[in-house]
Amino acid sequence: MDKQRRRDTIQAWKEGRKSRAGIFQVACAPEEKVWLGVSRNLDSQQNSIWFSLRHGGSPNREMQAAWKAHGEDAFAFDEVEEIDVEELSAYLVNQRLLERLKHWCAELGAGRVVA
Repeated sequence: MDKQRRRDTIQAWKEGRKSRAGIFQVACAPEEKVWLGVSRNLDSQQNSIWFSLRHGGSPNREMQAAWKAHGEDAFAFDEVEEIDVEELSAYLVNQRLLERLKHWCAELGAGRVVA
């Protein structure tokens, strides 16, 4: 494979791997509780949270207790808002995510995944 074709292939692979940033929610139906969080990679966020809950390692004690009491089937993960971060620096991405998290917590009367 020539060098230019290799570069093009790598670039196409990187483009296909771009992650989506945004706000997500975790809900526990029996307790009517909702927790919100921010993520730089919405596509893998649920797996990360479920892993920590399954192993008793969630930093949110209230959410962990609800998981223990009701089990995985009582929980749902949903995206609340995807944020376009293409043109933003890392600092501005963090600021934008926190700004939108604050908005959605107030709008939905929800707690935060990470307290």
